[in-house]
Formats: sequence, structure tokens, C-alpha cells
Amino acid sequence: MEFISLLFSPVTLAVTAISFLYFLYWYGTSTFNYFSDQGIPGPKPIPYVGNVWGLWKENLPEYDKKMVKKYGKTFGTFDGTLPNLFTIDADLIRSIFVKDFDHFVNRRDFTVKRKIFRKMLSIIQNKEWKDVRSSVTPVFTTGKIKQMSVLITECANQLVPKFRKVAESEGKFDAKLHFSAFTVEVIARCAFGMTIDNLGGKDNEFMTRAKAVFSPPANKSPLIMIPFMFPKLMATFADRIFFPKDFDFFINMLTDLVQQRSNSTEKYHDFVEVATRAIMDYTKTVGGKEVPVWDREEVDEIVISQSLLFLLAGFDTTATTLTNSAFLLARNPDVQDRLFKEIMEKHAKFGEVNHEMILDFPYVDHVIHEVLRMCPPVIRIERACNKEVTYNGIHIRKGMVVNVLTFPLHYCEEYYPDPYRFNPDRWAPDSEIKPNPYAFMPFGMGPRNCVGMRFAMEELKIALCTIVKNFRFFPVAETPETMQFEDGFLGVAQPIGAIVGIESR
Repeated sequence: MEFISLLFSPVTLAVTAISFLYFLYWYGTSTFNYFSDQGIPGPKPIPYVGNVWGLWKENLPEYDKKMVKKYGKTFGTFDGTLPNLFTIDADLIRSIFVKDFDHFVNRRDFTVKRKIFRKMLSIIQNKEWKDVRSSVTPVFTTGKIKQMSVLITECANQLVPKFRKVAESEGKFDAKLHFSAFTVEVIARCAFGMTIDNLGGKDNEFMTRAKAVFSPPANKSPLIMIPFMFPKLMATFADRIFFPKDFDFFINMLTDLVQQRSNSTEKYHDFVEVATRAIMDYTKTVGGKEVPVWDREEVDEIVISQSLLFLLAGFDTTATTLTNSAFLLARNPDVQDRLFKEIMEKHAKFGEVNHEMILDFPYVDHVIHEVLRMCPPVIRIERACNKEVTYNGIHIRKGMVVNVLTFPLHYCEEYYPDPYRFNPDRWAPDSEIKPNPYAFMPFGMGPRNCVGMRFAMEELKIALCTIVKNFRFFPVAETPETMQFEDGFLGVAQPIGAIVGIESR
């Protein structure tokens, strides 16, 4: 009886409660000395939550700049209890993304079990990623890009009468709205061999669902942070947070399309057809014989996965970059005038805007590079460490995530003198200060960079040349002094208030 009384005595209960609370505190803070022990600065974390609480309310481009200004080029934070290294150090970036890529092959481990999503290049890991990447890469060869370029040019030419109507009726336009319709049309035709009616219409289902997928409400709520604070809950919350029901519209569309193609002998020369053939032809050696890596069901899932990724990633990032281009040209008329002059000189030689015209056209490359520097579409680019490694005293353990912050990287005065000046000439070969190649990351870097980068650049150059040849952009009362981006934990920087004037030349 005395033992039972002692067991349930107030003192024993108090000691037990205090011990339990101490254990909970220890467990939720046990990793928090990881960076301080190495002399790496960073904000003070909160138990279990780390430093992610409140990020859904921040303006990430500005927030990241403030963090670099306060803590320096390399600092540490915590996603829950997981150490997370942030950097804009070009030497460290080179080591992680290129030199020692085998230590950083993967992105953050998001356990996704849902069919289609589990096979996306942005999610899959290790050998599976290498196999899928190798099988898809032939889709973006020079020859394939040249074939797609014809369709891109047709879509760009269709923009001209639409823009002319806007120029004559309103004299200003919402650049993001119009360029989004253009990029969706390009991908629909180049990737799926489809033509979508009424893309510019406000009630177009394709556009409405595409926007909902890229900017789900969860991105601006605490829900978006749950997988970062508690990664083991990712599988439970993934569908709800990252893959809203609007995805089903595109999955069903692509599933039907792939099924139709398997029963057809017609040639389309688009992404679905070329990717299907490339993935089916990808082999491995078994018992001395070459056999397909995937069966037909797996091939179809991989094709649908990459097609969905191609649609969503290409639609928004390219539309955003064209929007930023229109804004920066409107705010920098001297650059716009020079670009127009050089476009007309090229046009006089080739007779039209096409693949051949943009092949050797340095100034349009410089303009686009400068747009991508000042307004990188992807805000943060991450890699997960798969093997412990140390760089200049910074120990990176297995499972830790390293993030590159593109906005502060692209505005670092060490790499880009006078960074807030729109200066395409900084990219010219004869520029006095050469941009550091490891300090420019609009498409990522290294073996796991954007597989569709060459396609995106083709689309950007053809669209920009076509539009600037026919129209002039200029500021109006609604045009902000500097480009503004949406608040929220967004993967792609979404421009807001991108209203510029437009007139026919």
C-alpha cells in the first residue's frame, strides 16, 4: 500500500510530469545546436516548429533578401527539427550542384504514393530519377526543339492580332493574363497536339484549373508548413495540400490522350508521342540481353507524369518571365528601343521570326538573362544530402536540405554590381565584370537542372521577338515602380499589378 501511495503521491506525479515535459522539450529541440556548434548564424528556432512558422504570410523574395542581409551568405534554419542550410555562396553552390552532385542527387524527400505524382521528375529519386531523366532528355534535342519551334512561332503570331485589339481598345493590359494564355496554348500544341478554344476567356476551364493548381489556397495558410515541420505526415497531407482536386482535370485529360494515342497510327511529333517512344525504347541489361526498363503500364504513367509536369511548370514560369519582360522593357525604354532595332535588323535578313533567326542573336539572349536575373521565376532551389560531407568547416549531414535563395543570389553586389539596374550588357562577352556562372540559377543548375530549359528559352525568344517587333510597352498609372510579387509560401514568384501600356508600332 505504501508503494502505491508513493507512486501516486503529489511529489511523484509532479516529478513524472516535469520529466515528461522535459523529455518533450528535449526531443523538440535536440538538434537545435547543430549550426551554433559550427559557428553558423541563423534565427532562433521554436521547439518542434523550427523557423517555418509564419512563412505562409511572408513575401518570400523580400523575406529571403532580409535573411541574407541579417545573417550573411550562408546561414542555418530548421524545418521542424530538421537542419536546413541556406546559401548564396557561389563556391558552395558549385560544390553541391555540380562538383559533388553525387552527394546531392535528390530534392527533399516528400513521400508521395499517389499514382502519376509519384513518377514526376521533380519528386522521384536516385536511380529511378536517373533512368527517367535519361529517357526523357532526347525529347529536347536540337532537332526536336526545331520541330516544336514551328508551332511556337504559330502561337506567337496569333498573339499579334489579339494584342493589337487590346492596344487599340484599351491601350494597356494585364500582361500575366495574356501571356498565360499564350504559354498554355504553346504547351498544349507542342506537348499534346491539342488546340484549346477560348484560352483568353475569363471562364475557360483549362486556364481556371491551371491557375488553381499553381496557386492553391494552402500556399497561404499554415497547412503548407505541416509537411516541413513533420515530414512523416507528408503522405497523409500530400493530396490535400499539394495536389488539389483541380489536378484530376488534367490527369483525366492526359490519361484519355495517352490511351487514344496507343490505339492510333497517326503521327503528331509532340511531347507525348516522342516521350512515349523514348521511354519505351529505354533498356537495361538482364542476363546479357537488352530488355525494356518499364512495362507498358509503367510507361503510360511516366509519360502522363512528365506531361503534367511539363504543362504546369512550363505554363507558369514562362508566362511569368514574359510578364516580367514586358514590365522591365516598359520601365527601360532605351533597352526596348535597342532590342527593337536589333530585331528589325535580324528580321530583314530572315524575313520572319523563326528558329533560324534567334539562333545567333546575342542581345535577345542578354535581355532574357537579365530579366531572369532580376525576376527569377523559382524562389528557392533545394537539394538533399545523401552522404555526409564537409565544406570549409560546414558539416552537412545525411538527410539535411540545402537551399539556394535565388532572389538574394541574383541581387548580390559581389556577383552583380549595381544589381537593381536592368542592364542586359552585363551579359555581353566584352563586359568588364563577368557574371559568376554559379550565381545564376533561373533553371536550377547541374545534372538536375530544368530538363525543359532549351524549350523554354526557344519559346521566350520567339515570343519576345514577335511582340517587340509589333508593339511598344510603356508605363501607365497602374504600372508599379518595381515588380511586386504575391505573398505566400509559393514555389514560383507570382507577379501582381503587372499592368503596362501597349501600342502598335
